[in-house]
Amino acid sequence: MSFRYSKEHCWVKKTDNGVLVGISDYARRQICKTFVLNLPDEDEEFRAGDVICDIESCRYFEIISPVTGKISKVNESLLDDASPLLSDPYECWLFEMTDVAFTKPLMSATEYAEYITLTE
Repeated sequence: MSFRYSKEHCWVKKTDNGVLVGISDYARRQICKTFVLNLPDEDEEFRAGDVICDIESCRYFEIISPVTGKISKVNESLLDDASPLLSDPYECWLFEMTDVAFTKPLMSATEYAEYITLTE
Protein backbone atom coordinates (compact mmCIF):
# COMPACT_ATOMS: atom_id res chain seq x y z
CA MET A 1 0.00 0.00 0.00
CA SER A 2 1.20 3.47 -0.77
CA PHE A 3 0.84 6.34 1.64
CA ARG A 4 -2.67 7.36 2.69
CA TYR A 5 -3.32 10.73 4.33
CA SER A 6 -5.56 12.21 7.00
CA LYS A 7 -7.04 15.71 6.97
CA GLU A 8 -4.86 16.36 10.03
CA HIS A 9 -1.69 15.96 7.88
CA CYS A 10 -0.54 12.51 8.96
CA TRP A 11 0.45 9.73 6.60
CA VAL A 12 -0.29 6.04 7.11
CA LYS A 13 1.54 3.15 5.49
CA LYS A 14 0.57 -0.50 5.96
CA THR A 15 3.20 -2.93 7.22
CA ASP A 16 3.14 -6.66 7.94
CA ASN A 17 2.39 -5.85 11.61
CA GLY A 18 -0.08 -2.96 11.25
CA VAL A 19 0.61 0.60 10.09
CA LEU A 20 3.35 3.18 10.42
CA VAL A 21 2.25 6.77 11.04
CA GLY A 22 4.19 9.95 10.30
CA ILE A 23 3.63 13.56 9.34
CA SER A 24 3.23 14.88 5.81
CA ASP A 25 5.58 17.27 4.08
CA TYR A 26 2.92 19.96 4.47
CA ALA A 27 3.03 19.49 8.26
CA ARG A 28 6.84 19.42 8.21
CA ARG A 29 6.91 22.84 6.54
CA GLN A 30 4.89 24.27 9.44
CA ILE A 31 7.50 23.24 12.05
CA CYS A 32 10.28 25.61 13.11
CA LYS A 33 13.86 24.33 13.19
CA THR A 34 13.79 24.11 16.98
CA PHE A 35 11.07 21.87 18.33
CA VAL A 36 10.21 19.24 20.91
CA LEU A 37 8.53 16.00 19.93
CA ASN A 38 6.37 14.22 22.50
CA LEU A 39 5.60 10.63 21.47
CA PRO A 40 2.91 8.31 22.89
CA ASP A 41 3.67 5.36 25.15
CA GLU A 42 3.77 1.83 23.80
CA ASP A 43 0.66 -0.27 24.46
CA GLU A 44 -1.61 2.79 24.62
CA GLU A 45 -4.81 2.45 22.61
CA PHE A 46 -6.31 5.26 20.56
CA ARG A 47 -9.37 5.81 18.45
CA ALA A 48 -9.24 7.61 15.14
CA GLY A 49 -9.54 11.32 15.91
CA ASP A 50 -7.84 11.13 19.33
CA VAL A 51 -4.84 13.35 20.09
CA ILE A 52 -2.01 10.86 20.16
CA CYS A 53 1.10 13.03 20.64
CA ASP A 54 2.35 16.54 19.87
CA ILE A 55 5.09 18.73 18.50
CA GLU A 56 6.01 21.90 20.37
CA SER A 57 7.53 24.43 17.99
CA CYS A 58 6.94 28.07 17.12
CA ARG A 59 3.47 26.59 16.64
CA TYR A 60 1.92 23.81 18.67
CA PHE A 61 0.83 20.75 16.67
CA GLU A 62 -1.35 17.96 17.95
CA ILE A 63 -0.88 14.69 16.10
CA ILE A 64 -4.35 13.24 15.61
CA SER A 65 -4.61 9.48 15.25
CA PRO A 66 -5.66 8.67 11.68
CA VAL A 67 -6.75 5.13 12.64
CA THR A 68 -8.00 3.21 15.64
CA GLY A 69 -5.41 0.89 17.15
CA LYS A 70 -2.72 0.19 19.72
CA ILE A 71 0.77 1.70 19.81
CA SER A 72 3.15 -1.21 19.31
CA LYS A 73 6.35 0.74 18.77
CA VAL A 74 7.55 4.35 18.89
CA ASN A 75 10.49 5.68 16.91
CA GLU A 76 12.69 6.25 19.96
CA SER A 77 15.59 7.50 17.84
CA LEU A 78 13.56 10.71 17.36
CA LEU A 79 13.71 11.38 21.10
CA ASP A 80 17.49 11.84 20.80
CA ASP A 81 17.43 13.63 17.44
CA ALA A 82 14.14 14.61 15.83
CA SER A 83 15.78 16.51 12.96
CA PRO A 84 15.03 13.71 10.42
CA LEU A 85 11.42 14.88 10.58
CA LEU A 86 12.56 18.11 8.96
CA SER A 87 14.67 16.50 6.26
CA ASP A 88 12.45 13.64 5.03
CA PRO A 89 9.13 13.14 6.82
CA TYR A 90 8.19 10.21 4.56
CA GLU A 91 11.19 8.17 5.70
CA CYS A 92 10.73 9.16 9.33
CA TRP A 93 7.80 7.44 11.02
CA LEU A 94 6.59 8.47 14.48
CA PHE A 95 4.98 5.26 15.71
CA GLU A 96 3.61 1.91 14.63
CA MET A 97 0.08 0.77 15.45
CA THR A 98 -1.39 -2.74 15.53
CA ASP A 99 -4.94 -4.02 15.93
CA VAL A 100 -5.81 -1.33 13.41
CA ALA A 101 -9.29 -0.35 12.27
CA PHE A 102 -9.75 2.19 9.51
CA THR A 103 -12.76 4.02 10.89
CA LYS A 104 -12.18 7.36 9.13
CA PRO A 105 -11.64 7.78 5.39
CA LEU A 106 -8.04 8.41 4.36
CA MET A 107 -7.01 10.19 1.17
CA SER A 108 -4.78 9.11 -1.69
CA ALA A 109 -1.75 11.28 -2.52
CA THR A 110 -3.73 13.02 -5.28
CA GLU A 111 -6.71 13.68 -3.03
CA TYR A 112 -4.41 14.97 -0.27
CA ALA A 113 -2.60 17.33 -2.68
CA GLU A 114 -5.99 18.74 -3.72
CA TYR A 115 -7.03 19.06 -0.07
CA ILE A 116 -3.95 21.02 1.02
CA THR A 117 -4.30 23.29 -2.02
CA LEU A 118 -7.80 24.14 -0.83
CA THR A 119 -6.67 24.76 2.76
CA GLU A 120 -3.71 27.02 1.99
